[in-house]
Amino acid sequence: MDTLESIIGQKVPNQPSASIILPGGIITHDSPSPAATIAKNMEVYFSNPWAMVEDGHIWTHDEVDTLRPVKQFPNNPWLQSIASLWLTENLFAVYKSRRMMITWLMVFLHLWLAMFREGAAIYFVSDKEEKSDELVRRASFIFDHIPDEAVLKPVAKLSYCYLEFPGLNSFIQGVPQGANQLRQYGATAILADELAFWEKARETFMACKPTIDGGGKFTGISSPNEGFFRELCFDLIR
Repeated sequence: MDTLESIIGQKVPNQPSASIILPGGIITHDSPSPAATIAKNMEVYFSNPWAMVEDGHIWTHDEVDTLRPVKQFPNNPWLQSIASLWLTENLFAVYKSRRMMITWLMVFLHLWLAMFREGAAIYFVSDKEEKSDELVRRASFIFDHIPDEAVLKPVAKLSYCYLEFPGLNSFIQGVPQGANQLRQYGATAILADELAFWEKARETFMACKPTIDGGGKFTGISSPNEGFFRELCFDLIR
C-alpha cells in the first residue's frame, strides 16, 4: 500500500502551534501549526480552486516582462466569475483576447483537477503537438511554484507532453488536434486552446464529445475568428 509520503513526496509538518504563556499561567496558541494550516487549506481547496489564487499561491510566467517575469495570478473578480462558471459547466467555451490570462486560468483549473481528484485523465489539445507540450509545461510551472507549506503536493513527473501524478493515478497529457487523437479514451477534462484557428476543429470536437459523456468536461478557448468555434460559442452548430 502506498504511504502518504510516497504519494505527496514531502513530509507532513508536525511542529506544534506557537504558544504564549499569559500572566496567571494561561496558555494561548498564537497561530495554528503548519500541519493544521495545510489541513485547512486542503479542505478549502478541494472544492474551491479560486481560494488558491486568493491566498497568493498561484504564479505565472510573463515572457514579455524581462525584469519580473514570475508573477502572482491576478485576483480579479471577472476571472473569479469565469472560474466559478467553469466549475458548474461541463461544456464551456470562452472568447478571449491576448493578455486576459484566460489560458493561464484554464491551465491552472485543469491542474487543480489533476491534483485534487484521484484518477483524473486530463488532455490539453492544440493545433500542433509542441503547442500542447507548452501548455503541459505551464501546468508544471504553476505546480512547481505552489508553496510546499500551503498544500500537500503530490509527486509529479514531467516529460514531453505529459505531467503525471503517479500516487494519485492522474495525469495531464498534451495531444494535437485530430479526430483520432482521443477517440478511444475516456476523459475527465479536455482543454482545447485557440480552437478557432484549428483546421480540424469540428472533427476534433465531435470525436472528443463522446469521451466526456457521463460527467467529463470540455473547455474551448480562443481568440475570435469566423468558423466552428464562433458557431460553438453562439449555439449555431449545424
